[in-house]
Amino acid sequence: MDIYINEMWMDPALNFQHLSPCKDNLSLNHQVLERLWTPNSCFINSKIAQIHDSPFRNVFLMLYPNGTVWVNYRVRVKGPCAMDLSNFPMDVQTCYLIYESFNYNNQEVRMRWNTINPQPVYPIGQMVLPDFNLIRINPSLRIEAYPAGMWDELHVNFTFERRCIWYFMQAYVPTYLTIFISWVSFALGPRAIPARTMLGVNALLAMIFQFGNIMRNLPRVSYIKAIDVWMLVSMTFIFSSLLELAIVGYKVKDADDFSKRKLLTNKQNSRIESSPKGLCHYQKRFMFPADNLELKWQQSKSRSISLSAFTADQIDRVSSIAFPAFFACFNVSSLFDFRLYIGRGTPICHYHSDALLKKKVYNFLSMILYKERFKKPRKPVSSNFSGSSAI
Repeated sequence: MDIYINEMWMDPALNFQHLSPCKDNLSLNHQVLERLWTPNSCFINSKIAQIHDSPFRNVFLMLYPNGTVWVNYRVRVKGPCAMDLSNFPMDVQTCYLIYESFNYNNQEVRMRWNTINPQPVYPIGQMVLPDFNLIRINPSLRIEAYPAGMWDELHVNFTFERRCIWYFMQAYVPTYLTIFISWVSFALGPRAIPARTMLGVNALLAMIFQFGNIMRNLPRVSYIKAIDVWMLVSMTFIFSSLLELAIVGYKVKDADDFSKRKLLTNKQNSRIESSPKGLCHYQKRFMFPADNLELKWQQSKSRSISLSAFTADQIDRVSSIAFPAFFACFNVSSLFDFRLYIGRGTPICHYHSDALLKKKVYNFLSMILYKERFKKPRKPVSSNFSGSSAI
């Protein structure tokens, strides 16, 4: 980012009030600054920091009669930002810069923010980023201990909020549609096994392909993100619909086999009763194995009762209500503090992380995948970040 840094200090050796100057201040060339005493301040955590020199070196120098020196730099700074993607894509990131004197401790140079302006660090115009919105700038002063003494450090924290509407359109909306399509199989009936199998398998393959496509565009981290929980639980719902289909298919096959056996038994009984020879040999055939016949009849009766109490149609009806209900509960629990709002210059969504909710979701996922408690994800290093300039 490009930053305007304003520094002011008083050098008694440059006091020229006794000369009764006709000017209130003197604007000097940046080459004069090389001959003056400076606090040698710099961004100690920056990767790249350089003063613009197009078309000339962008340094403004002004000298006041009482010896006050005012220097303004136009600097391009590239600093680090350790991101915590636990709540991705509804995350809030904080980046910081540290500005201090490199050569002088606070016994010689005391760094302070400008107390005249209530906002010592402020943006010049609106900052537009492709993935984030700058929502807060928090300047602060810290004293850091070094082997050579105590140093005053000016910290600036930049808080960014991710614009998550693109991720909702690319990840969440297709996931919703895929899950809804997998629920269509509940309405096809228990005997449409081939169509329901093709529908469920295609939905699961589409979800896996979509998850891989999303993960390929994200940085690799060693902890689970919110979108990982979402995608894995969504795949679990689709896989559960396939398990429900397997149970329904088993019930249908079992009911068909039971109907065939019952029909065959009825035919045999009717044939025996209608045949004169069968009437003669009826008692002879069934006198000794009567206990076994009664046992088989009781087993078939209990089996018939269990089938009538839990049929394939009833499983489909219960699933058509239970699956959407559980999915709605999952959405409410995972997006408890999520709200949509529309406004110019503001993101379409906003999310504040809830530690308790996040822990519950992670524990639920760990129970399914690893069968052990998941460790709490690492928190980013929180350092107060400040800049002594206008952005």
